[in-house]
Amino acid sequence: MKRLLIPTLALILAGCATSGEHMDQSRLAQLKPGVSTITDAESLLGKPQSVSRHADGTTTLGYGFSSVQTDGKSMIPVVGYFIGKGTTSSVEYTGLNFDKNGHYLNSTGYQHN
Repeated sequence: MKRLLIPTLALILAGCATSGEHMDQSRLAQLKPGVSTITDAESLLGKPQSVSRHADGTTTLGYGFSSVQTDGKSMIPVVGYFIGKGTTSSVEYTGLNFDKNGHYLNSTGYQHN
């Protein structure tokens, strides 16, 4: 019974947290500059996580994704430091820019792993 305690604890303590969704690049490619609208973007990509309206009348829709994963073995007291693999994280952000008439201009973004 004691032999199963540490592996069971490691599985229980393994952690993963995510927020948002990965940007589907094939859907993003369907947006046409000067033609597609904010409504088109929301239909293709879903509700944005943020909407920024700028003083010049332009709008940016923000879509983001983040993920943090922790190896459960790293949480075992004392030995976890030596046998665990630590934490990995991933962050993606895509901003869709629209002119003052609500027509798509371009996208900007970054990815950090």
